[in-house]
Amino acid sequence: MTTGTSIFASQFVTIQDKAQSLLGTGSGSRGYGQTVYSADVFSGNTITKTQWDALRFDIISIRLHQDGVLPNIVTVNVGDPIGYGPSSPNTNYDILLEQAIANRFNIAGSQAVVSAKASQTYSSAWSTQAQAILTVTFANANEARYFFNSGGKIRVSPSISGGSATSQVNAWKNFLNTVGTVSFGADTNPNVNFYTLTNSYQIAYQNSLSTPYSANNLRIEARSNVANNSAGTATQVFLRITLLDSYVDPDTFNPVGVPTAAPNDSVDGTLTIAIQELKASGALQPSGTFTITSPSYSLSTITAS
Repeated sequence: MTTGTSIFASQFVTIQDKAQSLLGTGSGSRGYGQTVYSADVFSGNTITKTQWDALRFDIISIRLHQDGVLPNIVTVNVGDPIGYGPSSPNTNYDILLEQAIANRFNIAGSQAVVSAKASQTYSSAWSTQAQAILTVTFANANEARYFFNSGGKIRVSPSISGGSATSQVNAWKNFLNTVGTVSFGADTNPNVNFYTLTNSYQIAYQNSLSTPYSANNLRIEARSNVANNSAGTATQVFLRITLLDSYVDPDTFNPVGVPTAAPNDSVDGTLTIAIQELKASGALQPSGTFTITSPSYSLSTITAS
């Protein structure tokens, strides 16, 4: 291959290191745990078409995973001069990788698979709160990092079916139907996500019903099995899912303030808390499969009062 403006081996290595940190083992919030096709080059050696192609394949694997479409990437041919600018591989590849670093938690819908992992139901009436705790256990910290770094999500879907046709039960049903699925991952909440977890519960999601039931809310709290997970050392994630019913029916008290029965200040029907997993899948370039190991899921029975 001929050259235009000479580039140093270190410049190629810098670009390749970015690809390696995203697609390979990486560290902290970088690293998908997949096979990396490219490799470093040594100072004084000519960078071959094969080496440029290997790096291009890795970048395609990364961007296809994130975006679901092939990137606009330069292909190097034998005899091409290597210079600088958007039409040169060193510039083009570096730009694509810098964008990929910024979007490293992205996952295209076509590159993900969703599967049911756990479910619990509760069919008695309750009036204060209903709660369940999900325990998610990874084989090791790297497997947890790979799962969340590659866009993996733990998805929580609470719902109520059947029951009395009271305004409060209907309000809960409509609210949970509107909420739909709540996801927890590495980027689902800037303040409370996989990398901000401690061993104390923090509120990752909270949403309230509309007036007059605004005292009722859905809260999902998260913690890990380490005191500080900023480096991604946790192997367990715990999600505490609470449906809090603080609404008090005005009919609870008679005109002289003596408590009376409040049949309308309770929630009945069948409460279901379902857990799904969204994780990365798809193909790698030039061959192979994007593979992420699922954790185990254990959802406690729903307790209510």
